[in-house]
Amino acid sequence: MKLITEAKFNDMRIIREADDKTKPETLIIEGIYIQADQRNGNDRIYKYDVIKPAVDKFIEEKVKNNQALEELEHPDNVVINPDRVCCRTISLEENDDHEWVGRSIVLASDPKFGIKGTPCGDIVKSLIQFGTKLGHSTRGVGEVNNNNVVTDYQLICIDTVLSPSIGIFNDSNGNRCVNGILESKDFVINTHGEICEMAYDRFEKKLKQLPVKRTAKEAKIANAVYEFLNSLI
Repeated sequence: MKLITEAKFNDMRIIREADDKTKPETLIIEGIYIQADQRNGNDRIYKYDVIKPAVDKFIEEKVKNNQALEELEHPDNVVINPDRVCCRTISLEENDDHEWVGRSIVLASDPKFGIKGTPCGDIVKSLIQFGTKLGHSTRGVGEVNNNNVVTDYQLICIDTVLSPSIGIFNDSNGNRCVNGILESKDFVINTHGEICEMAYDRFEKKLKQLPVKRTAKEAKIANAVYEFLNSLI
């Protein structure tokens, strides 16, 4: 399975909920986060019968349990990094057009009320205050067939993204999208339903974490292992 990301930059609304001056201000981002049965700007299609179970599961397991955390920009893996968390998806509601309208709360600081936000949450709040356009982007794993139809899809999270620096283009609806399928890594779903990197990727990551300073013997062993793995792929 491949890591797939899809970004949407249209019709995002910023809502400030601060009617009561005795309570901290709540900053909400709202818009269409997910669409089914439409060929998107990356020329991919998510069939309704594939995407709906994935979204329903995400709502039940993550959104309703206040665990639908969003990172600022996409990482290249399936693990949520707390250091990069900026928002939390608080609702996803399906409309009649097979779309899901989402709402996210920005995890920003409010010194007046002693609330400490996340570093990336404060960045997002600052960007919003200065008029920066934001988007929301799904991150999940699945397969893409020859017709660019996504199958076997599992939604991991919905991230907050800025104007992407690569792969930008406009589709017929003016949606700015990122060509976000990571072909260099494979993922599997284990018997517990957890998404895991394939053994080679995990092992390669471990090797890269080895100390830079090595003995001559350790360096030769590491080089031999790399050569062996490269010969297999």
